[in-house]
Amino acid sequence: MYEEELKKLGLTDGESRVYSSLLNLESSTVGPITKKSGVAYSKIYEVLQRLIEKGLVSFIIKDKTKYFQAIEPSRLREYLERKKEEIEENEKILHDLLPKLNNLISEKNKQESEIFLGEKGIMTAYDVLLSRAKTNSLLRFLYMHNPLYDEKVYEFYYGRVNYNFKKINSIIKEKNIEWIGVISEGNVGRKLGRPPKGIDQRYVSFPVPGNIDITDEAILITIWSSSKPIGILIQSEEVANSFKEYFDSVWKLAKK
Repeated sequence: MYEEELKKLGLTDGESRVYSSLLNLESSTVGPITKKSGVAYSKIYEVLQRLIEKGLVSFIIKDKTKYFQAIEPSRLREYLERKKEEIEENEKILHDLLPKLNNLISEKNKQESEIFLGEKGIMTAYDVLLSRAKTNSLLRFLYMHNPLYDEKVYEFYYGRVNYNFKKINSIIKEKNIEWIGVISEGNVGRKLGRPPKGIDQRYVSFPVPGNIDITDEAILITIWSSSKPIGILIQSEEVANSFKEYFDSVWKLAKK
């Protein structure tokens, strides 16, 4: 009786059956408790001990025999209060422990890839890239012109990105990130417009590998197409280092 409700309060199936049985039996030895609750004799002492520790069962010894009895049901409220306190304490422990556990993850060996679709997906990819970037780091980008999508990309980066730059800028400012880029002039008869404040961009007359943003430990490759753009975010320090080396060599040749 009421075993299901007792389980919802945090008691195990065995504890619920034993506690409910004791409420009916009042004071009892182990035999009748085992019979009424259906809990195996080999487990009954273990279950009773847990209920005693939870403050829901007590016992007395008469003529060298233990008699168990359920504490009044109102004590269940105290049991719940203790559970709340334990949860709050565990939340504090978890709050302090999470940063330490995260530090155990070797970012050097961490490699993963994520794919983002559409312009909204690309904006999300930028948010993720910047949120994972280190404080006081350098964000490099390469931009390759292509006449098939130049106008679309121009509108995206200097329309939408500028429009969303307040959000991006807050991350850059908070992490003190420097942002520089190399742009291939290609077939475009004009240079891209003035970049958002804080971005240093330069130009080269030869092609660059693609549209790539590079941090210390990740790169974001954006592939523009006639349908939906695709963003590929690769979390790998080894890959990022290769692109950083290429970028730095091109940066020396680029002109403002």
